[in-house]
This record gives sequence, structure tokens and C-alpha cells, in this order.
Amino acid sequence: MSNMVSNLLLGRLPSYTRKARHLDLLRRYARPRKLANIAWAEWSLARGDVIARGFPYVYTVDTGNACNLRCPLCPTGTRELQRPTELMRLATFETILEKIKPYAIEVILHNWGEPFLNPEILDIIRAARDGGVGTTLSSNLNLVHRGDDFLREVVDSGLHHMTVSLDGTTQEVYETYRRGGSLDQVFHNMRTILDYRRAMRRSTPKIEWQFLVFKHNQHQMDDARRIAEEIGVDRLRFSSAGLPFDELGNVELGKQWLPDLPDYQSYDPRKIEQKGYMHDERCFYLYRGMTINPAGQVAPCCVVHHSQYDFGNLVTHDLAEVWNNPHYRASRALFSKKPHVAEVETVCGRCPLFKYEGAACSVDETIQSAH
Repeated sequence: MSNMVSNLLLGRLPSYTRKARHLDLLRRYARPRKLANIAWAEWSLARGDVIARGFPYVYTVDTGNACNLRCPLCPTGTRELQRPTELMRLATFETILEKIKPYAIEVILHNWGEPFLNPEILDIIRAARDGGVGTTLSSNLNLVHRGDDFLREVVDSGLHHMTVSLDGTTQEVYETYRRGGSLDQVFHNMRTILDYRRAMRRSTPKIEWQFLVFKHNQHQMDDARRIAEEIGVDRLRFSSAGLPFDELGNVELGKQWLPDLPDYQSYDPRKIEQKGYMHDERCFYLYRGMTINPAGQVAPCCVVHHSQYDFGNLVTHDLAEVWNNPHYRASRALFSKKPHVAEVETVCGRCPLFKYEGAACSVDETIQSAH
């Protein structure tokens, strides 16, 4: 945290990387109260507190879990989301925003769907901007029916960052994963946004081309570098693909999709097979961020998509009520050396992403049976 703040104060903002994006958002939207909250949140993470001292400062707010593509590793694309399909209403977002804006540096306006399918998405972006919160979203940018005028409105809306999900440089390779998508449409839309942004002499939204590296497209990475430079995106990011939550340990599925390049095997299920977990660290989702679904339902993280594992609802309850409720306390106890008797069991107890530390964590059988 001290390095982050010192970089802010010194004004260091190198080429547009993920770190630079976060620093830029801090610079634009941090206030003394928000910075103090970040410090408390990071302190709780470092200590492994069961009751978090700070509130989340990055919020994933899913503005719609519907999608126009059918990506085979996405539970929305495969119709396995296990959650009602719905779009967030502006009024719902405004209710949530009032509760999170004292602490939020960034709100990520997507999770299980294509955010531009929501007819109120630009109003949602403007509401966050007016509330002093930075906005980010990820799009497949297959906006066949919205047109160039809509893309210009996106630039005018105040959106800070857009990730464009584009995993190939030819239609045949691209549609292997982005099923139902048009490569030409994505390139046209990306160019339109960048051309208009330059014409209006604006620096935002920053455009990041995200290229998920799979076995079938790893040979096109050099082509992507060349095209990205030609188009003038702010960043080209090659990223490791992941597997659905229920398949995180599926080695055979990993062999089918994941690349042969070690640098892009961050989510290799063989690590889980060998060690029982993937990352040698405490789960940071439980301290830094909150994931909110279209009707306000709070999920433990952006990876868990099942409604039966929700932790609460931020429309019907206050932030403080949800953030340190029995579900969050029981989940943090899995990664804490501090003794804690949990009132409930949560899905975090079977998540293979992070290494558990909480040997002293147990569920009170009397309380559990009462539920």
C-alpha cells in the first residue's frame, strides 16, 4: 500500500498496464476516507482477520447475466449459470451505489454477461461517474444492432476502462471459443471507438484488448501484437484462460483447452491435482472486493455463479450487515489462524483456488442443524 500511495503522490504512471490502470483510478477517485479504508482492508488481509476492519474498495456489479455469444467454458454460454437471467435496472444500481460509493474506487460493470445488452448501461456508467467512482467493463463488442452512434455515446459516457475480449486474428480461430461472434464486427467497433476518442481528444475509455490464450490460438499471438499496434489500443493483454468453478480441477478439460505455454497456465488444474489448491496465498476476494449480481445478490467472488451460494443481498441490507455476516466470517476463517467457531458452511470451504490456513475453523453443529 505504501508503494501504491507513493507512486500516486509522485505522479508515476508508465505505459498503460493493469497496475497503471489501478493507480489512475486511485488518482482520480480516491479521497482521504477511501484511502484510509483501503489501508484498513489491506491490514485485515495481511492479518487474516475474520471480521474485516475495512470495507471492499473494488466492486463487481453484474449489470446483466445474458450474453449474445456461446463460449464453451462460460456457464452463461453453456446455459449452466444456475441463476435467473436478468438485467440490472438503473434504480437497483443507484440503490447499491449509495451504499458503496463512500469506499469504492472502482466498479466493474460485468461478470456473467455482455454489459452492452443492458439498455440502461450508459445511464449506469454516468451514475457511477457522478457518484465519484471509476468504471470498468469487459465486452465481446459484437454489437450488431447498436451502431456507431452508440459507440460514440460510450466514449462520451465517462467510462474509464473497457476490456475487449478478442481471442484470435482470423474468424475461424476466433469463433472456436467466441461462438456466434464476428471478428470483423469487433475490429470495426474497436476502431470506431478509438477513432472517435482521438477526434474528441479524450484519453478514456482506455481500450485493453484481452486475448485469452488457448491451445487453438497460441500461434496467433504475434499477429495480435501487430494488429494491436496498427489499431492503437492502449494495451494488448495475453491472459490465461480459466475453467468454470465446478470444473476447476478437471485435468482432461484443461488438456483440451489450455495452451502449451507455461506463462499462460495460471489456472492449470494439474496444480490442484498435485497440491490440492492452486495459489499459495490467502483469498483476497474476501477482503478487497464484493461481487453483486443483477438483483443485488452478493456472491463470495466473481468465480462462483450459483445462486444457492449467495452471501446476502445489498439491495435489502446495508453494506456493513452483509460484509461481516456469518457467511463472510466463516469464509475468512478458512484463511485465518485465529480461532473461530463458524455458524454456517459456505462454498468457500470447497474452493480449490487458495490455500487454507484455518485449522481452528469449525462449524457449530447445534447452530448448523438449526439452519
